[in-house]
Amino acid sequence: MQKFHKEIIDVMAAHAPVWLVGGAVRDHLLGRESKDIDLVSSLEAQKADRLLREQGYRPHKIGAKFATLSLFGEKGKVDIVFAADLEQDARRRDFTVNAIYLNPSNGEIFDPLDGRQDLKEQVLRTCDQAEITFAQDPVRILRMVKLAVKLGFTIEDRTWYQGRKQINLLAETAKERVTAELAEILLLHDAEKAVNLLWDLGYWHAFVPELARLKGVVQNRYHSLDVWDHTMAVFRSTPQDLYLRLAGLFHDLGKWETASREYYLAGRLEYREQNYWIEDCQVIGTRGKRELEFKLGPLVGRQVKLLGARLDNYPHLIQFKRLLKEVEVPQGLTRVEDGKRHFLNHEKASAKLVAEILKRYAFAMFFPGKGQKREQDLLDLIANHMQATLTFMPELNGKPSKKSLRAKAAEFVWQTCWDGREFELQKIHDFVLLWKADYQAGKVHSEEQVKIFENIFLELIQIASWQNENLPKLNWEIFQDFSASQGIKGEKLGRFKNHVRAKAMQEMQVELSPQFLREAYARMKH
Repeated sequence: MQKFHKEIIDVMAAHAPVWLVGGAVRDHLLGRESKDIDLVSSLEAQKADRLLREQGYRPHKIGAKFATLSLFGEKGKVDIVFAADLEQDARRRDFTVNAIYLNPSNGEIFDPLDGRQDLKEQVLRTCDQAEITFAQDPVRILRMVKLAVKLGFTIEDRTWYQGRKQINLLAETAKERVTAELAEILLLHDAEKAVNLLWDLGYWHAFVPELARLKGVVQNRYHSLDVWDHTMAVFRSTPQDLYLRLAGLFHDLGKWETASREYYLAGRLEYREQNYWIEDCQVIGTRGKRELEFKLGPLVGRQVKLLGARLDNYPHLIQFKRLLKEVEVPQGLTRVEDGKRHFLNHEKASAKLVAEILKRYAFAMFFPGKGQKREQDLLDLIANHMQATLTFMPELNGKPSKKSLRAKAAEFVWQTCWDGREFELQKIHDFVLLWKADYQAGKVHSEEQVKIFENIFLELIQIASWQNENLPKLNWEIFQDFSASQGIKGEKLGRFKNHVRAKAMQEMQVELSPQFLREAYARMKH
């Protein structure tokens, strides 16, 4: 027990009996350490507050119905509640293993609900009838999952049944409290088990259906797992970092939206309601706003044949792939035999879904000093998580590339880390960890591909370190002299500086020589 804890106990015990309770007692009996403790005192809350302040402490009053005083030390916290009857206090608590009382002065144990027996049998059971306990505070349902996984305990049948039955009560709970409990769950050592328990409880179905519906979504031939199992494989490979755990859990949400199979589509092309149609199928693009205007616009009113991808869950939508000329296909919609399985632009769809999910929670408060910016970084990471695989596809497949690996890696790192004002090394760190987890999760790779991947991974890390270290070393005095000699000023000067900075970092060139600047200026003008 910390010195801070003992000091608070001594102040309280000098005026009335005080008992340790909750997780600190549970962990003590399990041989574990606790940095926070809970106390129960028979004093009135106002008197306890006054006594603590007289000793120089600054307690915080929390809650109206179940008044609590909280005190914060350098390495821990003390919560004090007030009750004249310990048995009544025990009934108001969450689980029996958290309702064991310990007298700190003599070591006496008071266990009104047989919590020690449940501790011995490693079972979680509510202190009152489960329906009452969860109705009093629905967050206890999430805490049940957290404790079961953290302690390796089973959940008593009635407790589990009522948790599942009352899961929707969490909709009435402040999102800050739900987020706090969910954040702790996602940071557990065996968080994957907790995520699956939440699925069994119906939590994801009720509150993040975008995640729940991934079960059973079949992937393409490059994957050995469905989307849910792949997501779990990625999730378990991420470190115990909330940002990366969220990225791993949500990175492929868009695959349900974009899951498709190749189809031929033939018929008269029409343009109505600002969309392209062939019979009852709407043709949509995947390569920018003007793709269809360029490819299909001139063909409106004519018979066309195309290869597309029909969305599983929006079967009237056909993603355009290419026009067909030589291939004979029947009128209407025809599935391509042995056609490809696609998830075109799933990463962008995922980011869009995650943006809506984040509104339901308050994860920003768990990114100290970063807040909403970190949430935006998360969306950017998810939206671009396929970029490295696409960028280095030739290398991964053992094929030649127009640029060297170093040149491509330097360009990739710069585009990832530079936000227009500062170089954020954290971004490439987050990216490569998610990429590695995603690349290895249930996908079929040869030994050679794995070696190539590791080489690219290390190259990205080394180049990122170089750029981060050398960016401040650029000598802008030479740049200013050159710019003045060329009459470059105003907005053009700003654009030139950005161009030089990017060129220097991507070419890993610290010295801004006159020759380097002349080449940079010539390239910018063209």
